[in-house]
Amino acid sequence: MAIKLLISGVERTGKSTTTSKVKDGLVFSFDSKKYPFKVPHKNINEYYGMDALIDTMNETIGQYQEKYGELPKTIVMDTVTQLYTKIAKYSMDKFNGFDIHSNINKETLMFNDYIENTLLANDVNVVVVAHALLDENTSRYIIPASGNFAKTGSWLSIVDNASFIQVKNGSKFVISHSNLKFPCRTTLEDIPVDQPISEYDINQHIALLSKQVSDNDEFSFD
Repeated sequence: MAIKLLISGVERTGKSTTTSKVKDGLVFSFDSKKYPFKVPHKNINEYYGMDALIDTMNETIGQYQEKYGELPKTIVMDTVTQLYTKIAKYSMDKFNGFDIHSNINKETLMFNDYIENTLLANDVNVVVVAHALLDENTSRYIIPASGNFAKTGSWLSIVDNASFIQVKNGSKFVISHSNLKFPCRTTLEDIPVDQPISEYDINQHIALLSKQVSDNDEFSFD
């Protein structure tokens, strides 16, 4: 069963390195630079609206299927915070006043609907990568957004499972799965609160979440 997973962290904590290890994956890179890893990927440097983006993603998925004989098992969105910036700029260039915020909200909802009702519905996992910032007012890390989307929890609000990569003592990279200090949470019982990134296997994490969804589905009346 397909799952959604959010991986976030501040700059230079290894988010892309970690998610590049996803097996049978396809990466959509929104960071306006060449994706640096030797895995199937598509650089999205320009943004012309969500309809055009979805067409591009579907076309790329079709190219992947043609080349490898099957759909990618997991799609990585790296990073959705940069995509959100592109959506905001596009909206500010095209609209005025309240219509700017209305369009940002509309296109963000379209993107999340595409994840839920196209990718997950076709049994494709989605790993969402996001930049986090330290909010000086609260001394807590947040995943930036604006308007209603920010008020409802930003990208954390669209997933049940989110992990946060932090740096301890200046050089030790740690990934947190349920540490209340960070924007993370998990539905898994047998996963550590924190663990060294060197001990973390993202494919094992996806497999555990997929099994949990499959097991829970037995109790659903949907």
